[in-house]
Amino acid sequence: MGEFGVLIPALNPDEKLLHLLEEIFAEQQIAQYVVLVDDGSDDMHSEIFQEIQKTFGQKVIVLRNLSNLGKGAALKRGLAYFEKWFPMVQGVITLDADGQHAVSDVVRLMDKFEPQALVLGCRTFSEDIPFRSRFGNVLTNRLTRLFTGLSISDTQTGLRIIPMAYVPTLLTFSEDHFEFEFKMLLEAKAADLKIIEVPIETIYIDDNASSHFRVIHDSFAIYAQFLKFAMTGIVSFLLDVGLFAFFLFLLGRENLQNVMWATVGARLTSGIVNYGLNRQLVFGHEGQQTLIKYAILMFVQMLASGALTYLIAHTISQSGNVGLVTIAKLIGDFILFLISFQIQKHIVFKAVAA
Repeated sequence: MGEFGVLIPALNPDEKLLHLLEEIFAEQQIAQYVVLVDDGSDDMHSEIFQEIQKTFGQKVIVLRNLSNLGKGAALKRGLAYFEKWFPMVQGVITLDADGQHAVSDVVRLMDKFEPQALVLGCRTFSEDIPFRSRFGNVLTNRLTRLFTGLSISDTQTGLRIIPMAYVPTLLTFSEDHFEFEFKMLLEAKAADLKIIEVPIETIYIDDNASSHFRVIHDSFAIYAQFLKFAMTGIVSFLLDVGLFAFFLFLLGRENLQNVMWATVGARLTSGIVNYGLNRQLVFGHEGQQTLIKYAILMFVQMLASGALTYLIAHTISQSGNVGLVTIAKLIGDFILFLISFQIQKHIVFKAVAA
């Protein structure tokens, strides 16, 4: 099975963390490499860490952040510690500190682990699950499927086994809060990892009151890149469609040649605007030779848009007109929009590892 480490980020934990550690050490199948990251807990909760060190001594390594830096930052600090001091482990098991992960489920994930796989403990979200947890997960799951094609049943699970081969990549992520775990899923395919889902027990204590997930703030942070890409896409899209209809009106006849010329003129203009917005606002100047790669993408997408627009319009009706062609362009370009997000994220503006 190999050796595993355990990483637990903790912010203002209570006795449930102590009980969790007791259960971990009682389970013989889990290797005894346990790192606990205190992410800036306040003075009122300092006693629990003192009790942990008194109970477990050097069996638990406690790393402390002087202030609350975020769950992502805590995870990255713990992963960096494993990379430096415990390179022999094959995977790092992450658990939340609130006692809502069963140690028996940890063992089930270990049984499914592969060195080139990210293993997720996935909960089910029935009607008896607290609304704030059910709503956030269901919404994120569906948006993830829409924008990326990834079908993951629990995108916000904190119970995971991260292969050590993925750690160097994770340490380059700039995200420091809950969105770090989300990006971990999005980038897994680019890192040649498969995602393995393992059903686990769904445990919510006191209506999940101990969770530090802020539904509005943290959900926005998770969806931020999607939202910004969508907004820049909408701006460029409206400009593109408006110019397309205008150029087609000037050209008159609605044949394939005129559709292509209108597409070229509109796309060249909107493409320049879209490149600037995406590079500046969405992907933060990431990537190398982005202008060249974007120009190639824009050229291919421009040809695909014209051809797809013509095909859709004449599939719907053989007696097409300018209005019908513009509607067909809306349909075709929305399909290309979803594809373009993936290409820009993973190829054009792909971050270069430090």
